Amino acid sequence: MNKRIFHFLGIFLIAIGAAMLLPLFTALVYGEYHLAGAFILSILICIVPGWIVHLSYKKSLTEEKINFRDGYFIVTAVWFISSIFSAFPYFISGVMPNFIDAFFESASGYSTTGATLFTNVETLPHSILMWRSLTQWLGGMGIVVLFFAFLPSFGAKGNTIANAEAPGAFQRKLTSRYSDTARVFYALYVSLTLVLTILLVIGDMNIFDAINHALTTMATGGFSTRTGGIGSYDSTFIYIVIGIFAFFAATNFGLFFDMICGRFRSLLKDEEFRSFVAIVAISSILITISLKLTDSSTNAINDVTAAFFQVINTISTLGVETANSNWPPFCLIILALLMITGGCSSSTSGGIKVSRITTLIKVLKLDVRRRIHGTVVEEITYNGKKVDTKTMDYILSFVILYLTIVLTATLIICGFGGGDLMTNLISVLSCISNLGPGMDSLGLVCEYHTQSAICSITYAFVMIAGRLELETFLVIFSRHYWKTYRV
Repeated sequence: MNKRIFHFLGIFLIAIGAAMLLPLFTALVYGEYHLAGAFILSILICIVPGWIVHLSYKKSLTEEKINFRDGYFIVTAVWFISSIFSAFPYFISGVMPNFIDAFFESASGYSTTGATLFTNVETLPHSILMWRSLTQWLGGMGIVVLFFAFLPSFGAKGNTIANAEAPGAFQRKLTSRYSDTARVFYALYVSLTLVLTILLVIGDMNIFDAINHALTTMATGGFSTRTGGIGSYDSTFIYIVIGIFAFFAATNFGLFFDMICGRFRSLLKDEEFRSFVAIVAISSILITISLKLTDSSTNAINDVTAAFFQVINTISTLGVETANSNWPPFCLIILALLMITGGCSSSTSGGIKVSRITTLIKVLKLDVRRRIHGTVVEEITYNGKKVDTKTMDYILSFVILYLTIVLTATLIICGFGGGDLMTNLISVLSCISNLGPGMDSLGLVCEYHTQSAICSITYAFVMIAGRLELETFLVIFSRHYWKTYRV
């Protein structure tokens, strides 16, 4: 195997340790000195082996460069390494005495799923809360692309990483170099996070809570500093602001770049964005009507606000907890479909993605026309460009893999975790779509803390697989990958 891979992983492990400096600083600020010791030890656990590996394979920089095949291994290995080593602060601090539970929490953070085993978040130390939020923010735009953008080159071309980690079937290269594109995305990511933090402070949220919610909202992760989520604040302003920024986070970040460059028409021309807006609007209208028909005495404005926020909360896979509601089954079905759909490509949201859904609908429509009219000479296009056969095959295989993983994981959970079939199915769908506990407040409760160790590991694998676009996660488990030939 290419020694450059181990050199890259060593540097990355050092970077993970460096990321723990923020929660360490938080522990010192809030006087959580026993937690400071846990983070110092966790930092050493990351940096020491990372530095050893880095020095051991430093000479590998003269070897051949990393190719596409290596890129798949790097991305998958990094996500597992991140989830494993980032679990040490939970474990060493004692907030999670079981390492498997700590691994679950860590994987949930990096994958931006937001599922948690903590039943009372308010009792957690500030430094642990900051670490939970930071892991989501780091995982939101892609942890490998983050370090690839801001650390020196290790002989890996940008497209070897982007194709393995970036979400969606259609990727945009905004600049001539992928590293520059990654920097643009992260500049937008950081800017929106700062703006959201300021707005939440204006909305009477304390600075610590504002920073945490800004980090998790832009990552569409859903971790909160309150057990009841943003429903605990009982603020329409906070609901609206978080809903709007969750919408931004679920939008293709390349469109923000276009608007900054003055290309405003690209927003209206983008097929995926138009479909995304249409789905949000139609779903919000249907849910509002359903809520009104169920209880005509409710305030119409409150129904519209609740419907819009829950639609954004679900389709963006933010999954933040809201106030408890007793919503009709019609609304739950719509939200379940939105959870599976997810947001746009090159966003921080999970799910299948709107671009894949719209392309599949086009394929089905064309197939129907061909069955009716015989041979129809027509090409399937996306944003005015022809969708080649390779891309369509990839989309179809993705959906098949998605359903296969859902069914397999559900069978495992039913076999080892108990619970009814519907709850287990919703839990797995929630994990693979990286939504987390977002439907708890609507009556579909995913009680992850009651599951067995096997179930926790299964959920963690499903969360990482969902974040890594499924095929990236599964490809290294293929016997074909481990053959001696190189691609």
